Amino acid sequence: MAILYCASAVAVVDPYEVMQVTPAEGSVTSLQHFTITFGDLPVVVTPGAVPSLQKGGGGSYDGSMMANDEGTAVLVDFQECYTAPGQYFLNLPQGSITVNGQTLLPLSLRFVINGSVESFYEQITIAPAEGEVESLQNFVISLPQYVGEIEYGSMATLTNTTTGSTWQAEMFGVGYNVLMYFSGEITEPGEYTLTIPAGAVIVYTLGEDIHELTFNYTIPGGSAPIPGDVDGDGTVSITDVTVLIDILLGGDSAPVSADVDGDDVVSITDVTVLIDMLLKG
Repeated sequence: MAILYCASAVAVVDPYEVMQVTPAEGSVTSLQHFTITFGDLPVVVTPGAVPSLQKGGGGSYDGSMMANDEGTAVLVDFQECYTAPGQYFLNLPQGSITVNGQTLLPLSLRFVINGSVESFYEQITIAPAEGEVESLQNFVISLPQYVGEIEYGSMATLTNTTTGSTWQAEMFGVGYNVLMYFSGEITEPGEYTLTIPAGAVIVYTLGEDIHELTFNYTIPGGSAPIPGDVDGDGTVSITDVTVLIDILLGGDSAPVSADVDGDDVVSITDVTVLIDMLLKG
């Protein structure tokens, strides 16, 4: 008697191919609660697993995750509802979800909350924060959207507006950040402005060029600038006249002390006033 054996093929479902998330990846208006399913496959959530919601350009928030009562969906929740414009990533750690006996790799789901161009600039931050500092050297500018590239040849300029000293540094785009490193630690007292030229930082998703960015700092110490002490040597002499004329002819940045007549404009009039000062002793 012939015995026939029939082997039935069992289709194996790939959980990644049938995965669905609500809200769906892409453009949303807010983020707080998520539901993830894998078709009709059973799911198990590892106890103590912690999901995170990461915002491009700064901010990472921990949430909670669990399986629903039927064991067919993963529920991810955060205490707050996030509505600030920007790019977000829902990150689920490796081993946090097991689907039909298969432990999943880390999952990262991407969402975007759209906003105005104005809201883009409002969310830009910098480290160190603006204000009074002891020294300046390295800066990290964080943006709410991904940095595509830095325009070739663009340089960041740090200016001591009190003394007129300037320094330049190359910029590097890394993820949502722009990094710059000046060659040495700057401790000279004065008021400082860090300037990023218009169009230097390119963000493809913004839809337009980024305008000039400026950040202001103060390094305290030292004495107030002496009107007419253009070269900053602590005395007013004929040398300062020469330096002031060179600044005017060359179009260079002028220190506060070059505004001899105090009208907030450095011009040939300041040369005349400076010469009068020297002649009168």
